[in-house]
Amino acid sequence: MKHGLLALAAVIVLAIGAPASAQYMYIDVNGDGLNTSADVLSPSVTTVDIWLATNKSLSDPTNLDSPLVDQTCKTDPSAMTINSYQIIFTAPSGGITYGAWTDAMGFTIVVGDAQGGNDNIVGRASPASQPPGTYKLGSMAISVTGNPVLTFAGTTSLSGQVFTCFGSQCGGINFDNTLKYNDPPTADLGDWTSIGPTRSVIPVTETTWGKIKTLYNK
Repeated sequence: MKHGLLALAAVIVLAIGAPASAQYMYIDVNGDGLNTSADVLSPSVTTVDIWLATNKSLSDPTNLDSPLVDQTCKTDPSAMTINSYQIIFTAPSGGITYGAWTDAMGFTIVVGDAQGGNDNIVGRASPASQPPGTYKLGSMAISVTGNPVLTFAGTTSLSGQVFTCFGSQCGGINFDNTLKYNDPPTADLGDWTSIGPTRSVIPVTETTWGKIKTLYNK
């Protein structure tokens, strides 16, 4: 019985210490404002849109009407604002040439702009904050060879000072008003883990393996 209580206590401690996943950044290829199995890259794709939900905890990342149920700033939902963003794009298998970034937020201060290998960094900031919500951050022009996958990285070898993140009135896990994408998940290094990359061209069948692929592509 004593061992059972100790195990339960350990689970409670882990649950309390784990950061809340309250943001969702995703790529939209076909212009519907969502990230679904239809968001596949091909040579005909010349631009992708990037979206960020600053204040959602989504068990189903495609459901942007999901209620606010779990967030880093639980006691002050109004703090989940945005006044800047940095994005590290990466194409792990290559096949993408990055073009110009077009901001959709009206953020004019450049806080990230670099390319190298399969990675690309963009970042913009503004003196004024926007309220909590779901925003189209901007669009990335790309040239595509084959059917690669485009996703986000938490860090990059291009710079040790750049993260996929956004500035907010919420202090975040590091109390620096910078809510960082946690990849790979590390308890004290990031605030959120939910992303929507582009999808693989390989069809997902209704099998156990197919369902596993669907889970890990969200």
